[in-house]
Formats: sequence, C-alpha cells, structure tokens
Amino acid sequence: MQNQATGQAEDVEQLLKLHRDWYFSNYNINIPLMRTLYPPKPDQYLMFNLNGHPYFGVDELDDLWSFYARTDRWGKCEDYVMRVDVVGDMGYVVSEGIYPSWVIKDEDGNLLDEEIDVTFRYRSTEIYKRDDGEGGKEWKMWHFHCSERPEDDAIPDAKTSGSSAERGLGNTPYSQGTYVEL
Repeated sequence: MQNQATGQAEDVEQLLKLHRDWYFSNYNINIPLMRTLYPPKPDQYLMFNLNGHPYFGVDELDDLWSFYARTDRWGKCEDYVMRVDVVGDMGYVVSEGIYPSWVIKDEDGNLLDEEIDVTFRYRSTEIYKRDDGEGGKEWKMWHFHCSERPEDDAIPDAKTSGSSAERGLGNTPYSQGTYVEL
C-alpha cells in the first residue's frame, strides 16, 4: 500500500516540508519558526487548537505559545501523515500521532514540585493555500484543526475498521501512512 498523496510532486513536497516545520516548531516551542508558516494578518489564519479553543491569526497563536513557553515543555511529536492532496492553489495534509508535553511551571512561572505529563494522542488537518496573505504565491497554512484521538483500543460498536493499534498508526484501510522525521 502507498501513502495517499495526490497533486504535483513538488507541491506535495512543499506541503510536507511545511507540515514537518509545523510539528518541529512545536518542539521546544519555537515561535519564530511557527510564525513563518502562516499568513500574517489577524483575519487570515484560523486554528481549532488541541486545547479546544479557536485562535484567530498568528498573533493570537504567538500569545498562546508565549504562555506555554512559561509553563510547559513540549517534546518531538511522533507524527504519521495519512493523506496529502493538492489541487491547484489549495491543499491539505491529514496526520495523526502522539504529542508529548509536560506542565513544568505554574502560571506565574514557578517550577512545580513534579512535572505533569499531558501527552496527547491527536489527529490533525492542515489547510494550505498558495497565497502568502500579501499577494505572493507562497504556500502558507490558513487553517489547522486538531483533536484528541481515542485510546488505541477504544472502538465504538458501530465502527468496523478497527483501532489505530490494529491498522498501524497513520495507516488507513486503503493506504500506508508515512512517518514524519522531525
């Protein structure tokens, strides 16, 4: 089985590079790298964050990450791309994985007596446009949606294709996922 990737090869590779940069920017909370991935104006970017809240524009995301930089430590994601699709000047990347993170300080920046493990299992969808938000034809992420995925053994009664543990993380019933090396 092959990973589901459609579109011009160079566009697919560019989206995968941005995808890797996105997840690598999460590692150690790299705000300067994160900011390069999005259009710059407040009304251009929309995120439905893993924390359950929406963020409008890269400046709001910058504020969120600045808070987390004071309180959290983020590790490297174990990320598997399930699908990449590019049609014209639009594209998307779908992935799932494991996101290690720990709360290490309180809201005032004081070290906790013990780190709190808040590792997440996630699924995400990234929407890209070949539009830098200022008239240029550069790929940027315009929308990101992330949600938790259930425990690997949790399968609802009405579901028939099994868990990620059974199919393999990132795999679908019809394709094999691609591990993203960060």
